Amino acid sequence: MSPVILAFEASTKHLSVAVYVNRSVQTMQKIEAPFGQAAKLVPLALRALADVGVKFSNLSHVAAGCGPGSFTGLRVSLAAAKGVCLAHDIIGLGISGLEALAFSSSASLNGLPVLCITDTRRGNVYAQLFANDMTQQGAIFEAKIDQLPSLVPASICADGLMLVGFGALAAQKAFTANGLNAAPVSFGDNEDVLTVDAGMIATLAAKKIMLGDFPPLTPLYLADPRFGPNKK
Repeated sequence: MSPVILAFEASTKHLSVAVYVNRSVQTMQKIEAPFGQAAKLVPLALRALADVGVKFSNLSHVAAGCGPGSFTGLRVSLAAAKGVCLAHDIIGLGISGLEALAFSSSASLNGLPVLCITDTRRGNVYAQLFANDMTQQGAIFEAKIDQLPSLVPASICADGLMLVGFGALAAQKAFTANGLNAAPVSFGDNEDVLTVDAGMIATLAAKKIMLGDFPPLTPLYLADPRFGPNKK
């Protein structure tokens, strides 16, 4: 039976909720919410469920983006996911946002590895390298975009490298300046600002459920929360 998944993602300045049913994401609600995620998440989830006529009692799984990203956003989305799991006795999955970006890009990789990038909102980026079969090639790391070429093993990207996520075009310029062949994954006009969303989280969660892989609802905190951006 195909899973019915409610997915939350709040690791970036956007908050999103998606519902996966009938083997695909049927709806996604997405708003800009750099702060105040706690007050906005549940109404967004209720709208998403109503869109497709799914009730909490119909859910088989809940998935949440576990980072890296906003400390508060991760805490809110993971807490919401755990609450739904407890209330309805269903299974929860914590999904890496960088892995979800890689998985969503897999059809466009042309057999090449992919470097997935997301904004730390502190001037640097988080990045992680994946082979074209989505195998992780090392841990998540933090760097400035112009440092990325020196941190990616040349042997892995000798034939070229795909880039996806925040700052992909700037990263391409950095790799080109260092004599390396890199190209952004194209998602229309927004390849330079692509960020993970709940639809990506739900889609990867469905794949992991099929494989019997259930990563826990545990946050990927890679920085002290005191180092986050100043609220305005």
